[in-house]
Amino acid sequence: MNNSFSYKLRDAVAYRKQTDLPKVNPIIAFVTASTLAYIVLAIFAIPSGEHPDYHFVNEDGAITALSAIYLAMASAFSLGSLAITVRAKDPNVWPWVIMTLGFGILALDELLQFHERFGTVLAQYLDSGIYRNWNDVIVILYGVVALLIMASILPSIVRCRMLLELFVIGFAFYVAHTFIDATHEPRTIVSAIFEESAKLFCVLFLALGSFIGFLGVLWNFKPSNNQ
Repeated sequence: MNNSFSYKLRDAVAYRKQTDLPKVNPIIAFVTASTLAYIVLAIFAIPSGEHPDYHFVNEDGAITALSAIYLAMASAFSLGSLAITVRAKDPNVWPWVIMTLGFGILALDELLQFHERFGTVLAQYLDSGIYRNWNDVIVILYGVVALLIMASILPSIVRCRMLLELFVIGFAFYVAHTFIDATHEPRTIVSAIFEESAKLFCVLFLALGSFIGFLGVLWNFKPSNNQ
């Protein structure tokens, strides 16, 4: 099995070197700068009488809203990649299925607060131990599960230029978000702003990765009369 995985990984690296991709660095820079500006605006554009972290600590705030949008975009771009992959009769279908569903579920979680509600129920019956609450535990499990899934589909991710790099940056921001959340108790205005900003940048780079992956699949799709 390891030999098969290694072979697939080497094949993915060889395929990656042959693929084309449009110039995307300006897009990445623009969207990243726009997100940073959005965060700064969220600090100052607050309702009268509220603290600067209003949009960062409230689930109906601006940060959660954009986070859900980015996750929905990541799911949509993954779905687009899936459609092209199926059209091309490419066997690398399941990774795009997994990402479409995974990002879609996370987007719904941002809006409907699945893990917060489940964590509240668990707290009635079980103690969260060394962790602040069950919400933190579930968020950490999200990351562990995502890392295991990404490791299992690594060859398919490597096939798309820049996809792995953007996902790694996104995971680094996830680690920063989780670290701040776990080490700052009680939460302060500053820690809340940095924590939620890290979360927003995490999902930003997941969305960017999905978008670049979609462009890569689209740019290298070669339709034939037989399809």
